[in-house]
Amino acid sequence: MLRLPLATSTFHSQFMKDAYPSVKQDLYGAFVVRGIELADRRGLLAIVIGDTWMSIKSFEALRLRLLDGHAFDSFVHMRDVSNHPDIFGANAAFVLSMSGDRSKHAPFIRLTPLGQERKEADLRVALAERTKESGFHRASGEDFEAIPGSPIVYWLSEKMRTTFTSGDRLGAVASLAVGLQTGDNNRFLRQWWEVSQGRSAFACTSREEAAASGARWFPYNKGGDFRKWYGNQEHVVNWEDDGAEVRVFGTEAGGRPRSRAQNTDTYFSPSVSWSKISSGAPAFRSYPPGFIYDVAGTSIFAASSSERLGLLSFANSQLAYEQLAAIAPTLNFEVGQVACLPIADSTADRGVALAARAVETAQADWNSLETSWDFERNPLVKIGAGG
Repeated sequence: MLRLPLATSTFHSQFMKDAYPSVKQDLYGAFVVRGIELADRRGLLAIVIGDTWMSIKSFEALRLRLLDGHAFDSFVHMRDVSNHPDIFGANAAFVLSMSGDRSKHAPFIRLTPLGQERKEADLRVALAERTKESGFHRASGEDFEAIPGSPIVYWLSEKMRTTFTSGDRLGAVASLAVGLQTGDNNRFLRQWWEVSQGRSAFACTSREEAAASGARWFPYNKGGDFRKWYGNQEHVVNWEDDGAEVRVFGTEAGGRPRSRAQNTDTYFSPSVSWSKISSGAPAFRSYPPGFIYDVAGTSIFAASSSERLGLLSFANSQLAYEQLAAIAPTLNFEVGQVACLPIADSTADRGVALAARAVETAQADWNSLETSWDFERNPLVKIGAGG
C-alpha cells in the first residue's frame, strides 16, 4: 500500500477540500465529479469505485450530484474481500448517462460470492433469469430520491419505497434527542451496586426532584448490548446538585468544558431508547421515569404512555428494521435516521397492547437477574421452593 508523507497527505486533503468540497471524503469522489464535468452532455461515464458512497450520510452530496440530470444505464454491485481489501471488499461498477431521465429504470445486479469465476457465473444467471432471487433488480433515480438521504438501495421493493412517501415521520409525532456526554465516564459513572444505596435515587421524575433529593447517583442509560423491550439498566451517574461537577469538568484549569449536558429538560422522563451503535439489528427498549441518558443511549419522548408503547411497537417491527437497513446500513443508528422513519399502523391499539405485554415479559426477565436493582429472588430457588 502506498503511504504518502504527512506533508503530502495534508496537501492532498486540503486540495480536496478546496477543489471538491462536496466529495472531499474520498479521492474517488473527485474522479466521479471530474468525469461528469469532462463527459459530453450526450455521453456516458463508466467507472468502478468503492461502494461506501451508496448509503452513508457523508456521501449524500455525491449521490445527489450523480442523480441530478443524469441516470444510471447499468449498475453492478460486487462484494468480494478476496480481491480488493484496500476498499473493504466492495465495488460499484456503473455506467451513467449524462442526459438520462431520472425516471428511467436501469438494471442493478448484486454479486456477493467470493471469487471471479463464481461472480461471472452469477452474473450470467442474473442476466438470463432477471429475477430478484438471482440478484437482478430494476430501479430509477426517482426511486432513490423518495428515500431520506437518497441512498442507492436498488433492492427495495416498490411497496417498501412507497412507505417513505406516505404517513407521518416519527420525528413529527415525538421528540428524539441525544443526552449527556460526561467527558470521562470512568470518573462519573458506576455500576449501581458499586455505590451507596443511601446516596442513590432511582425514581425521580424531574431535575428539580433529583436536586431536592440530595442524592449523588442516578440511573443512567448508556445504550448497551442487544436487548429489546426492557433492560440494560445497570449504571448510575454522578448528577449531584443538578450535575454541578459534571458541568464544569475540564474548566478547572481555565480550559473549555469537556462535558456536554444536552437536552436536560428531558432528563428523568420516561422514554423509548436504543443503542446508537449495534452489531446487527437495532433494539428499542422502554425506560421508566428516573433516568438520565447519554449520547449512546439516544431516546424518544412522547406525551403519553400509550404513544410511547405504540412507537416502541413500530420501532421493533420488521418493517422499521427494513427501513432502517435502507437508510442506516452501517449499523450506526443516528437520531436523524430514526426520526425519518415513516410510522406504520403498529402504533394503533393492537400494537400498543402487544408492546405492553412484551415490555412486561422483558421486565420480568430482566428482574430475574441478580444484576437488576429490582431483583428479589432467583427463579430456580423459587421453583425449588415450590413458589
